[in-house]
Amino acid sequence: MKRSAISFTLKSKRKCDLQLNSLRSKFGLPCFLTDEDDSHGIPITSNSIAIEDTHTICERLKSEGNTLAENSRFWEALSKFKGAIELQLEKESNSDNTHTSNTESSILLSVLHELCSQCYTELGEIYLLWNPLKKAVNYNRTCYIALQTLARAQVNIGELYLAKKYIQKSLHVDPSCSDSW
Repeated sequence: MKRSAISFTLKSKRKCDLQLNSLRSKFGLPCFLTDEDDSHGIPITSNSIAIEDTHTICERLKSEGNTLAENSRFWEALSKFKGAIELQLEKESNSDNTHTSNTESSILLSVLHELCSQCYTELGEIYLLWNPLKKAVNYNRTCYIALQTLARAQVNIGELYLAKKYIQKSLHVDPSCSDSW
């Protein structure tokens, strides 16, 4: 009598990296470790490598936010921008960055904060736009777009002297920009 070899695999629930999965679910990203991954009995460790790095995820969230903002869905765009900001700040706090990556990170953070402030401007949330605008200028003092947005916000509240100051700064940073004229 010939016996056939039968193999059995046990499916067990794994403890996932809760911090990574909670961040991903908070911002609408797929979790890499789910119950579906275990459907074929293939063991997956909690030390799995993410397919996208943080910078790529932030850029993707930024482009999704831009698309939402172009379609006048500003609150949803804000959530994408804020998600990208949180991921980028977490990346900065968890890694030893070189000066070059700090510069790239500060430029990305400046752009993301400036996009948040533009969304707040479109929504008419005058008091909420100041914090991201100031952060945008603090992260990158050479970001002429953030300086222009800050000047426009100053005009909206009637601070013409400060608006003029920020327009002059933006022209000093990039004299070729026709938006400031």
